This record gives sequence, structure tokens and C-alpha cells, in this order.
Amino acid sequence: MSAIKFDLEIITSHTVANTTGLGRGNVGAISLRNYVIAIDSTIYAKTAQIFRTNLEEHFNLPVKFIILTHYHADHIFGIGPFKDIVSFCSEQMLENMQSSSIKQTYEQRVKDLLKEDPLAEGIVFELPNIAFNNKLIIRDEDLYIEAIHLGGHTSGSSIVHFPHEKVLFAGDLIFANMFPYAGDATCDPELYIKAIEIMKEMKPEIVIPGHGKILKGYKTLDEYINFFKKVRMIIKDAINNEIPPEKIELPTQYEIFNEELKRLTVNHWYNFYKKGL
Repeated sequence: MSAIKFDLEIITSHTVANTTGLGRGNVGAISLRNYVIAIDSTIYAKTAQIFRTNLEEHFNLPVKFIILTHYHADHIFGIGPFKDIVSFCSEQMLENMQSSSIKQTYEQRVKDLLKEDPLAEGIVFELPNIAFNNKLIIRDEDLYIEAIHLGGHTSGSSIVHFPHEKVLFAGDLIFANMFPYAGDATCDPELYIKAIEIMKEMKPEIVIPGHGKILKGYKTLDEYINFFKKVRMIIKDAINNEIPPEKIELPTQYEIFNEELKRLTVNHWYNFYKKGL
């Protein structure tokens, strides 16, 4: 474990993150007055353990809670080192994880990763402790955070907002400067666009995405709103003109980090809007 480098990126006096990609998904944390709240766990227990140790050393405070933004493996499989504390998620995320298909798929994925990936030792598929409905507020003296269920990327996707320092953890509602994965079976394209619009209305000065580097200023969110609206228009036009998904040409402004995830995204949006026409 000592060979793994998983350093904290200092964002503000109360917030940190790691966006290196080593844990497959970004993670972050907020320090209140007496404890720290972690946000997501990476896919690996090993990176999650280093993350927690670094948090407690950096802030000289215990990690008391962890909030999981959505149910995808790259954000939850590293939960093991946080099993002794309270973990939160949205009610819809918990429902996602309790479905028999997801449970079966993810338990098999854990087994596969343990065989294939040297870093996978210790990963688990485990349900969070407490689910919240629309909003969770955690207050510590004069500081507080709010976790807000918005849906979109998945039906259970949430964000974490820290108004005191105008920092917003967007989870996978934002893939910074890369083609986003929006092909989950529970993804709602309309809620996806609305979620980013809601985030912009909060006017955060810093946005930590689920993947990619940190964004500065809420106006940077316009780029993602416009991208998704353009994709929506192109896909609807393709449906009206009977162009199949594999022939659709999408905007090329973002790097495509996974062709299969792009294909799943296009197919999902195509089927979503075809049902409504």
C-alpha cells in the first residue's frame, strides 16, 4: 500500500479532493469544525484507506461521515475503510443498489476485479447505512453541508454543496472536459440537464467533478448545459429522420475516454427520446 500515491489536492481551507484518476473516480472531503465528511470512496479499498488517513492527518480531525453520490462501482467499491462510520446516500440510490439485477451484477464484478486487478484487494459491494429523501443537511456549529438528490446521471445521483466556501461536489453529473457517460439504465436526460442548471443557480466558485479536473466558476457549467442540449437536439433530429444511433454524429469538443460508454450513452438517449415521440 505504501507504494500507492494518493495525495490530497488542497481546494480551500475546508475542502480537499483527489482528481488524479488513480481511484477511477474522483473523491473529496469537507472539514467542518469538529469532523470531516468524505465524499465517495474510489473503486479501491487501498486508495480509500490512504484517502481517509490523509484526511485525518491533514485536518487533524476524525472522518465522521461519508456521502456517496451514486451507485456506480468507481464511487462505492472502496467503502471498506469507512465501514466504521455512517455512510449516507439518496433513497433512490439505495433502491438502485437493492435491485436484484444490480446486486447480482456488482457482486460478480467484485469477484472479477479481485481476480484481474492487483489493486482490488478489499473492495466490497455494501449498502450505505442511511438514506435521505430530497436533501440532507449536516450542521456542525456555524458550518453546514447539504447533499441534494437531483437524479440525471443515475436516478439516485446527488451533489454535495458547501455554501460557506462556495464549493460544489458534482459527482458524475460532470465529466470535466471529456465525453460524459450518460447511458446508465436509470439515466434521465431531461433531469441530467436540469441538474446542471440547478447547480449553476447555486453559483459555486469551485466545482469538483466526478471525473476530470476541477472547474473554476459557475459559468463553466454553461458549457456542459449547452453540450447536453445540443446532444438532445441531434438525437431527436436523428429519430425524426430515421437515422440509427450508430450513424449519429455528435459534437467532437470532448475527448472520448471510452468508446463503449459513448455507444451506451447514445443508445440510451435515442431510446429515451424515441419513446416520447
